[in-house]
Amino acid sequence: MSDIERDEIITLTDEDGNKVDYVVIDGVEYNGKDYLALVEDEHLEDETCEFTILRVDESVGDEAILASIEDEEEFNKVLTLLKEQLDEEFEIDDIE
Repeated sequence: MSDIERDEIITLTDEDGNKVDYVVIDGVEYNGKDYLALVEDEHLEDETCEFTILRVDESVGDEAILASIEDEEEFNKVLTLLKEQLDEEFEIDDIE
């Protein structure tokens, strides 16, 4: 994924209180909500890497509240939409 620029970096705090930088690699809209595909900044240059999908629940100015997608049907639909977009830009082998 070395073709991605690090223009949009989001810092999230994990369950243990550690701050982790993520690069926004893509985004889609589904059912009136926005979703972001994120890759940990430190793994962006890896030959293979995992990405995380989060829903944007609210935006206040420059701050966004991001949430995990709990509904399996919603997650699968968003994953399909993102895969279609990402396939056009990157070689995607398999998404689980």
